[in-house]
Amino acid sequence: MEDNRFQPISMGETSRAKRLLKLSFCLALLGSVWPGSSVFAQSGTPGGMPPPDGMSLAQSAAMRFPQPVRVGDLLNRNVLQPVATQNLLGTVDQVVRAADGAVNVVIKFGGFLGFGTRLIAVPADAMVLLGRDMEVVAYTPDQLDALPTYSSGAAQPLPSDSLIKVGLAKPSH
Repeated sequence: MEDNRFQPISMGETSRAKRLLKLSFCLALLGSVWPGSSVFAQSGTPGGMPPPDGMSLAQSAAMRFPQPVRVGDLLNRNVLQPVATQNLLGTVDQVVRAADGAVNVVIKFGGFLGFGTRLIAVPADAMVLLGRDMEVVAYTPDQLDALPTYSSGAAQPLPSDSLIKVGLAKPSH
């Protein structure tokens, strides 16, 4: 009995195999960029979305690949609005540890040309690094407007050489 498993492939079968391989590759490539695929299942905002119901800010932040960052490297960074246009919301003024142990980023918020700004404290878990800027991802602009003006109270400013963990965002472009 003859074993046909190891016989050479004829020329017609080789070209058919190549066409099937090319077709498979094209379908795989198309599937990776087709609307509705996992690439487009991400948030429409550059940095992400607010955490889903039932998920804490800390759990949501853990999913953003938090990286150690020196506090001094965050000071004076622009803070952007979490929308495609990425409007400037303000700049980082300081990073503080609240009485409950939470780390907050104090932002010079609002105003026009530096006039009329006020300080607000946003949890570090609600912010991400976006290149040289930061972005607030867990609050809408209306929610940021509603935050009270920051007063130091029992909060302690963190030294500029302290390390905190901040999530990463991918650019929208």
